[in-house]
Amino acid sequence: MRFGIGTISRVLVLAAVAALAASCGGGNGNKMNTAGAGANPGDNTRISTIPDARAPDTASLTPSDQVFTINKGIWDDYQLYLSRVGRIGNGYYAITEDGMGGASWACSDALCGGSYNGKDLAMKQCQDSNPGKTCIIFAKDNHPQVKYEIGQ
Repeated sequence: MRFGIGTISRVLVLAAVAALAASCGGGNGNKMNTAGAGANPGDNTRISTIPDARAPDTASLTPSDQVFTINKGIWDDYQLYLSRVGRIGNGYYAITEDGMGGASWACSDALCGGSYNGKDLAMKQCQDSNPGKTCIIFAKDNHPQVKYEIGQ
């Protein structure tokens, strides 16, 4: 018996559909095989989630009714920081409460992973550079977190 090209094509399509159905676990696609070595039989459901976005820092870090006056030299340093973090940003800028001192910590995605804690690093840098003064977070990435004005 000879098979035509149409018959062979139908057989190949049916075989592909059967193979696809078998690889999906027969309707049980969200279960994992827990019979293998090292498997956890108590938790056999795959959970796929999108990671939550990092919570943004807000002006609640400092009193919302307080306006900080920033020294012109610190403002110029903040502008250099902005050129490093760019439009997307990945850093923090801290200033002293009197606006006379500041420090930043910026990081490129290639250098920092999920354990990056730029806020603490910027605060430490600010406090180390300005002993005896209290530092606050002025900006996260390229977004100021407090009300401010630029001094003379």
